[in-house]
Amino acid sequence: MQRNLVYAIGIVLVVILGWMLVPGEAQQGISAAPTKVAVVDMVKLFNNYDRTKKVNARLAKRQNELKAERKKLVDKIGAMRAELANFNPDSKDFYERQKKLFRMSVDLKSLTQVGKEDIKREFRLSTEKIYKEIVDVVGEVAKQTGYELVLYLDAVPIRSDSFPTLLEKIRQRKVIYSSPRIDITRQALDYLNQKYKLRKK
Repeated sequence: MQRNLVYAIGIVLVVILGWMLVPGEAQQGISAAPTKVAVVDMVKLFNNYDRTKKVNARLAKRQNELKAERKKLVDKIGAMRAELANFNPDSKDFYERQKKLFRMSVDLKSLTQVGKEDIKREFRLSTEKIYKEIVDVVGEVAKQTGYELVLYLDAVPIRSDSFPTLLEKIRQRKVIYSSPRIDITRQALDYLNQKYKLRKK
């Protein structure tokens, strides 16, 4: 009687342990559905987004204005240097003009440095905002089209002039191959520009 009881308990333990060792999918009696993956070309999205084009145009205009302002000051400094040659180095007029020339040189340096830093700062802040917008839109498009994971598609040509650059490009490549069917760049770009136009209105 006791032997039969021990034997029965042993069988139950084997069944329980066997059930515990079976993968979760088998326990549930179903197999996990494969994850739907898409790719997106972030460079293409950045370059063709209407907001990016507007920011680039505005910053290019600012750069040109800075160059023009700087050129005016450089011309004035050049004219004053030429004018100094007509004065006696020991005279008061020479000293006053030299002081003015020094102040203008400081203004030129300040204008150049502050102007460049201001443009760089705006470019950085705009890039951060645009990147966040793109990520949000890519997420929305992925949900609408049934994709659960979106990878960065690097469409930059691998050809390089030097071997180290080639190796670096190979190391940075995130997607080796992707079917055009799972590329949602065009849908994301259209949706991105559409949202931007509506927001402007």
